Amino acid sequence: MMAAMSLAADYPNPYELTALQIAAARAQLVFRSRHRRTLQQRLGDSDALVDQVEHCRMADRKLVDAATWSKVVRLVAEVDPRLRHNLGSRRDPERVGEVLFALQARLMEAVREERRRGLAPVIPLFRTP
Repeated sequence: MMAAMSLAADYPNPYELTALQIAAARAQLVFRSRHRRTLQQRLGDSDALVDQVEHCRMADRKLVDAATWSKVVRLVAEVDPRLRHNLGSRRDPERVGEVLFALQARLMEAVREERRRGLAPVIPLFRTP
């Protein structure tokens, strides 16, 4: 609110002030849209992480490497904080793989729900008896 008051004092013309506010809102929207990842991008990221965890499992490693672990934690926390809590601090490939599969299930459900919301309702041409 304070920023709006200072803008109003600097620009006595209300049209100029409105134009500046609209430009600021558009810039903020562009910034957010560039930094927001879609569900499909997150699903692709989870596929890559599952692949990395599987490589750890195939190499008989006891722990997932730190770089993969940090990516898993970031993605899981981004999608579902409850899954992040379930992930805990255990880095064994079995546990990380289970959480990633649960994450993928939630992402696929969200993608399906998003597609369903995008469909327009069907309007029948003829009355049904």
